[in-house]
Amino acid sequence: MRKTLAISLFLIVSIFSSTVFAADKEKESITDLTPWKGNNASIIKLYDSDAGEKFFEKVTEHAPKGYTKEMVKDYIYNMHALKFKSLDVVDENTIVIDNKMTGDYVHVGSLSTKAGKYDVTWQIFKTDSKEMIQGGFKYFIFLPFHGHGEDSLRHAHFRYGNENFDYLATDPSVQSWWPTAYQPETTNEARVMARMTDKTAKLQAKMLPPLEKK
Repeated sequence: MRKTLAISLFLIVSIFSSTVFAADKEKESITDLTPWKGNNASIIKLYDSDAGEKFFEKVTEHAPKGYTKEMVKDYIYNMHALKFKSLDVVDENTIVIDNKMTGDYVHVGSLSTKAGKYDVTWQIFKTDSKEMIQGGFKYFIFLPFHGHGEDSLRHAHFRYGNENFDYLATDPSVQSWWPTAYQPETTNEARVMARMTDKTAKLQAKMLPPLEKK
């Protein structure tokens, strides 16, 4: 099980996050929410489309024996599971979730961990908003936006919860949880999904654990 988890983590970061783990000056200078300013939609929005169905069909073609398309979708959706559809960062401190819940967040530091062979530095934000805490959003931890070549999806990763940020960054129960957001206003969704279907579907399939034999 541990070997399978390690392989999955390596493939997750290879597909979505490899460039963000390189040391750079940008992450060292982050003090507020400005790097994520704008409308950040869940990647699930891309999957819930005809192009998304083609992507899942392609992944299923290369999936371990026994997987159906619905099983593939369940695995990938759970990896990107969210309580909400969109997160708007309206200024340096303010987050609005699904145009309903609003809270001000402060940057409280960063936390470096490992994901496979990569160093990961999460940026940590905390709120005192009762509404946000009641919703389960006391902490947000973010990775910066990044992409992987022409027509690739520019995206960011984040996690959230009322548990302490060290839990959100390091607990084994969340290590395969990689909520992913993108900004629709600056994204050519058709091109992105075409590239994902052609270039990353086979690699995505390798993330799927073999089914247990009955």
